[in-house]
Amino acid sequence: MADTEAHSKRKKKYKNSFSNISQKEAESILGFELDIFYDSQIPLKQFITTTTPEQLKKKIFERLIDCIISEGYPEAAISPMNESVVRDNIGVILQAVVSYYKLTMNRNDLKLLREKEIITKRDALGKGLVQLLLALKSMSNGNNDEKLVYGFLTTGIQWQLVAYDGQKWKLSEASTVLLPKMIEKEDQWLKNNTQILDVIYNILSSI
Repeated sequence: MADTEAHSKRKKKYKNSFSNISQKEAESILGFELDIFYDSQIPLKQFITTTTPEQLKKKIFERLIDCIISEGYPEAAISPMNESVVRDNIGVILQAVVSYYKLTMNRNDLKLLREKEIITKRDALGKGLVQLLLALKSMSNGNNDEKLVYGFLTTGIQWQLVAYDGQKWKLSEASTVLLPKMIEKEDQWLKNNTQILDVIYNILSSI
């Protein structure tokens, strides 16, 4: 599953589905080989210039725990795997960060939209990469202000960031957001597993 960025209210044009495009066709459109691109991952810290406020991190931790307790851990190996549970975990993070940023920075022009969601049939991180890249390229082509576009490739447990400025692509290393027995690991989570929150916070700061 991949979610595109929360963004300012502006018109965007992109296709609804890229699921029928082959890898060879995608590589022709994108202008590079996917295996080479996937090997170009860079540390998340290169996308971070400021960290998420601690109170927001703790709020997100509590809400993620609520999701895990009420709906279960979104692990594909645990049957049945419900895509709605993954969506809920993703929503908790995005809603909390966007809401906090709007309230503290008086950015009423920001709104979290669900216009573009890519569902992949396979659960492993990376399988939706082709569709995400094509969606971001399409978004960038219709992005008249020429700002960066961002996408997240996520299973709910792990997240990866893709950034595109119309010329250059960047792919982050995967970051683990959900942990087994997470309710017992708040200190560990706050210290080691919140980089993706910092990335989202930085993206909002840049738009």
